[in-house]
Amino acid sequence: MFAVLNVKKLLFVSIAFPPKNDPECIQTARYFKYLKDTNKFKVTVITSKSPTLYMPVDPSLSKYSAEPHELVEIPIFENRYLNYALRKIGLGSLLFPDSKMLFHWQWKKVIKKKPTKPDFIYSRSNPVSSAFMARRLKQHYQCPWIMHLSDPWAISPLNEISLRDRMRYLSMEQTLVTEADVITVTTEQTQQLYKQKYPESADKFHVLPNVYDPQDIALIQQPAMQKLRVVYTGSLVGKRGVFFIESILKSLSTRLPNFAEKLEFVFAGDVDRANKLFFEKQLQGITHVGLISYVEAKALCQTAHVLLVVDNPTNSSDAVFFPSKLLDYFLAKRKIWAVTPLNSSTREVLVGYNHEAFEHTDIEGMVQFLVKSINQFESKSDLLRVRDLPERFNAQLNAEKLTQIILNAELG
Repeated sequence: MFAVLNVKKLLFVSIAFPPKNDPECIQTARYFKYLKDTNKFKVTVITSKSPTLYMPVDPSLSKYSAEPHELVEIPIFENRYLNYALRKIGLGSLLFPDSKMLFHWQWKKVIKKKPTKPDFIYSRSNPVSSAFMARRLKQHYQCPWIMHLSDPWAISPLNEISLRDRMRYLSMEQTLVTEADVITVTTEQTQQLYKQKYPESADKFHVLPNVYDPQDIALIQQPAMQKLRVVYTGSLVGKRGVFFIESILKSLSTRLPNFAEKLEFVFAGDVDRANKLFFEKQLQGITHVGLISYVEAKALCQTAHVLLVVDNPTNSSDAVFFPSKLLDYFLAKRKIWAVTPLNSSTREVLVGYNHEAFEHTDIEGMVQFLVKSINQFESKSDLLRVRDLPERFNAQLNAEKLTQIILNAELG
């Protein structure tokens, strides 16, 4: 009876929630699963109603949303062509803080469905409209709010916006930082970035990384491919592209004229126009299979000998992002080939494990790595196999840390 009386009411606010599928949805699912397993909270999920643009429903993720909880779904209208047209005619500022702004505009619908005051609010962004919704709910309910930022927002080094919009974003980010009781981010580098920008709120920032589900750990399956297979799963948009592969193939062709008989690349995930045009070149040894489900992506990783992760080509000081696909790659127990700036969060995650990292311009280094990998593959070397998993990214352990952060927020 005592344990029941101490269960706290938690509003879990996230547009990115299963069975919707994108990298943040998967991270949200893992934290939600183990947060529920602590039995410390009665959870009400506030999310967008499907369909949600760029977040297709993935039945394989339904196991997470099937967990017992109360669900409040807010329908939002969104159209990619309308979004494009607004930006084209100079009205992109209407899509603030992102194209899912209709979600937080409807915060009063949540109040009507949940008139009882919760003990805590926990929000996950991206998209940042989730944080905007949580801010409105905090103002109404007057309870502690824990805000998670999976990536930097207004101070993101990847932002390409006008000075006027940047000032608007920074002003609103300052408001979010001031009003949130606790703020969690995914990397130590991001934490330091925010502490330097908002020193008056430095004590609010905690690190809760992207995580893997320990129950997804599987036995190593040796792929039965006749060639060394390199697999990439995930989107390729904006500055994140694999155009450097073309230079690698040209260099390989001079060293191994028959490289296409020894090596293949398989890419899966959504792509923007520039990356689509790259794949339409139909370069030798490269296949793009398009957008696939989470289960299909995991299965594809099991066919790989090497898993490729590509960061945005930023300055080393700006490489604060933590690609969540690294955790799925760790679970696959395959060698990871990272293309990432020096001193990046990705490199920090891979330190101490049998993986390789190169800068985007280090074509020669990557060619040598592939030639060496082909030789190891043909000699059936164990060097391509990876068995260690970084315990610090275990979802269960980090959900327990999150539980303590939430409960401590009540103490001020």
